[in-house]
Amino acid sequence: MSETTAELAPLQVGESRLHAVDGTLLLHIKDIPGSIHVDADTEFGASEQFTGASLSPDGEWLAVTTDGVAHSAGWLVRVGNRDPQPAAFQYGGDLALGPWSENGRYAVFEAEGPAPSHTLAVVDRQNLGATVSENSAAVRIPDHEAQVPAHARYTAVGWRSGELVFEVDGGRYRFDPYSLDVIVE
Repeated sequence: MSETTAELAPLQVGESRLHAVDGTLLLHIKDIPGSIHVDADTEFGASEQFTGASLSPDGEWLAVTTDGVAHSAGWLVRVGNRDPQPAAFQYGGDLALGPWSENGRYAVFEAEGPAPSHTLAVVDRQNLGATVSENSAAVRIPDHEAQVPAHARYTAVGWRSGELVFEVDGGRYRFDPYSLDVIVE
């Protein structure tokens, strides 16, 4: 853990404010845009309250989740910048934070959809655009590329050698964020 990470963590997450352990205000809900751009043509409101936050291992970025009336959004924010970038979105469901990669380049968002299904998305903080579709890579096993079946459960186990290890319904896989390939363990 870097010195900066040690100074900020653990984070204190309230509905409207996100503080460092020493009480320093890191982010206010008013810093989050009122809507999230899912793609070039679609946006939804999902920013009424904070639901979670985690700090990258190098202490440079925050992964944040917010809820609106019926949707959840995920954001990446450089510490001290207060300029959130859209990272994940769940229509009619919830988002939670998964593990950061060891080097802090990749954040994982866990989505619980209304189907119900549980899926994962990986966001590369070094290649952020203006929309969720530009920023978020869906983690899918080959059998689920067309559609994730209801009741499928993707679970992030952790990062190993730059790859996300995850499980789906008892099977273990690895996701390579560089190639976007999924490998059976």
